[in-house]
Amino acid sequence: MNKACTKAGGWLFTFLFLASLILWNMCSKKQSPNAPSEGATFEETSSMAALSDSLIVAFQSGDKERVLALTDPEYRAVCEVELDGTQATMAAVSQALKERRLVFAGALYVEYEVMINGDQYSIAYGNCGDGHWHLLRF
Repeated sequence: MNKACTKAGGWLFTFLFLASLILWNMCSKKQSPNAPSEGATFEETSSMAALSDSLIVAFQSGDKERVLALTDPEYRAVCEVELDGTQATMAAVSQALKERRLVFAGALYVEYEVMINGDQYSIAYGNCGDGHWHLLRF
């Protein structure tokens, strides 16, 4: 009876060992779907650029409600806390958006890098799949 358990355990160990070797060889870092692509280039679509242009105008206006109208409803409360409403801050964000650098662009999420007073920040837009982009984070 011990021989049967040992034999079954040996087969199980052999199977698991071979399965792990196969998976290890099939999934390299370069092929991983979660690994960032080296040298990947992203393109800004016209709808992304249109939201950026609208945000530039909204931040330039200094009107907090105008900026929040372009924010995703689920994130509006969070953005409202971050938006201090001072003219200097809003003008700085507006200027930074004019010189934004696209970091990532997917079907539902876009991230830009901006510089404000020598500090680097990120601004993100989201799309719920309906083609309409909204501000998520700044």
